[in-house]
Amino acid sequence: MFASLLAASVAIAQPGSNAAAAAAHAGPGYDIEMSRMIPMRDGAALEAWITKPSPLAAKAPAVLELTQYDIDGSRRHEATALVARGYVFVQTLTRGRGRSGGDKNDSLGLQVGRDGYDLVEWIARQSWCDGRVFMYGGSFVGMTQWRTAAQHPPHLAGIAPYVPIYPGWDVPNTNGIPQSWSAVILGYTAGRGLNTGFIANAPYWQGKMLEHYAAYGSFATLDEAIGIAQDDWWMNDRGKKKSFMKTWLDHVGDEMFNLAAEPKAQDYAAMKFPILAATGFFDDDQPGALRYYRGYIANAAAAQKDKSLLVIGPWDHGGTQRPEKTIDGLAIPDSAVLDMDKLHADWYDWVLGRGARPTLLSDRVTYFMLGANEWRHAASLEAATSGSMDFFLSVPEGTPESAFRSGALTREMPGEQPPAVIVSDPHELPELDVADYAADENLTSQFRAFQKRAVVFHSAPLDMPIEIAGHMKLELPVQSDTPDFDLWAQVMMVMPDGCAVRLGEDIRRARFRDGPFKQELLKPDQIATLPFEFYWSARRIPAGARLRVVVAPLNSPNYQKNYNTGGRIGYENIADARVAHIKLFHDGRHPGRLVLPLAAPKPDAR
Repeated sequence: MFASLLAASVAIAQPGSNAAAAAAHAGPGYDIEMSRMIPMRDGAALEAWITKPSPLAAKAPAVLELTQYDIDGSRRHEATALVARGYVFVQTLTRGRGRSGGDKNDSLGLQVGRDGYDLVEWIARQSWCDGRVFMYGGSFVGMTQWRTAAQHPPHLAGIAPYVPIYPGWDVPNTNGIPQSWSAVILGYTAGRGLNTGFIANAPYWQGKMLEHYAAYGSFATLDEAIGIAQDDWWMNDRGKKKSFMKTWLDHVGDEMFNLAAEPKAQDYAAMKFPILAATGFFDDDQPGALRYYRGYIANAAAAQKDKSLLVIGPWDHGGTQRPEKTIDGLAIPDSAVLDMDKLHADWYDWVLGRGARPTLLSDRVTYFMLGANEWRHAASLEAATSGSMDFFLSVPEGTPESAFRSGALTREMPGEQPPAVIVSDPHELPELDVADYAADENLTSQFRAFQKRAVVFHSAPLDMPIEIAGHMKLELPVQSDTPDFDLWAQVMMVMPDGCAVRLGEDIRRARFRDGPFKQELLKPDQIATLPFEFYWSARRIPAGARLRVVVAPLNSPNYQKNYNTGGRIGYENIADARVAHIKLFHDGRHPGRLVLPLAAPKPDAR
């Protein structure tokens, strides 16, 4: 017995291919180099975790994720997914995060791109890299890719930005209206760690937002009310250090400040690599994702555009990064629940000539047609749309009485009709009631149509199916007795059984009716048009369904509250608030209309 055990132990101890194979089989299949400090050109160093296939038999292409969140690969598991496909994965923290040097003050600016350039070139020089570097990631991490791409690192092989934020365009303001969510993100990234306990404690930060709203607090103090340190993420504004939120608030409507770091036409033209972009029908950052994409497609070289692809699915911000069976209360077809890590790796392989073109991505634009529940393809974003269909707002008595005695959406333009009147009273606090009875509002919720101050319009049941693909638009001619106000609009599909699904939602501020960087207060008796534009989406609306349009004052803790004075944004006082009486026109001279973008016919349609 002893002899046999000794022989076995000696055999195990013998070096050689069998032992190496056994070790490889027993191990995880990858190696992690933790907290590697990578030098930047100005002497600062950024912290990185580097995950490599094990064993690494030859030099490999690399994928870089430049993030402000976490770098250990455990939250989304993309490190192991991409390493399993033969890539080295490098996650690096931006300045002021983890052990990375420097401050956060330019985390949305040009410094992120310069650091991205240095990281790409450092990775390309390493003994384990074959000189080809991709970038990967969503949201903030999508933005860092575009910032880096605009710096043109020679060894950048491609970028895959999904749901990227676009500072100055879709954050921290929506159409010129400051967002409260910015303060929550500041709490999530406060200090140098990732505060997962804070972000999970929605009762706290939602409660503080609601409390601040109920007290008519100045938007300029919201970050302090939530507990954000004013010297944590600071910015230098005209020689003064100010908190992130106060700096951006003081520059609402200032195009030079807001878009100072965005890629310019010449930046896109100089990008010598392809892109894989992704966004969702319900993604809060879709406006930014498509602004980047359109800028790239309009200016990039033809050779790069041939392998540059866009995917749009029935997802929200998080669901685009990790599609699931249910998105915000809406059931998603199985065919739309993609493995995004695999899709990215397949695209990387194709770009490098290591694999075939991903089957799903057969044309430059791939989008999902809800209702038909199938993927469709187009040569461009514009080619997915073919014409439009108008529905005109109409109600002979002027103002709809309720959701049950609503106005109409008709195919014929109405004649003379008195305008509807919407009252916007900043003293009212409707969201206090909402917090009590509708805490779980989602894509199927209908209660907004029944709220006080809302006006509602319905179409007749559709006599045939309609397929839409593109941006729905709502044009509202308005007049007010105040120089400014905010309106919110929603479009829903209401089924014959009464259930409904949101097709689009948008908010507009009167002073920014001609764009977020052109402020013009309303003059007395002036009639102006508010141009609502809803997120790009594709859906088959079945016969028998109705369309519903809801318009109401925007009065929410999620946004800076407009007191209708025309005063300084974020610093108005409730004592100066004015009640706005907003006339919404819907007659032949000033038609209000809902414009549906009709989907291009399928290539095999007869």
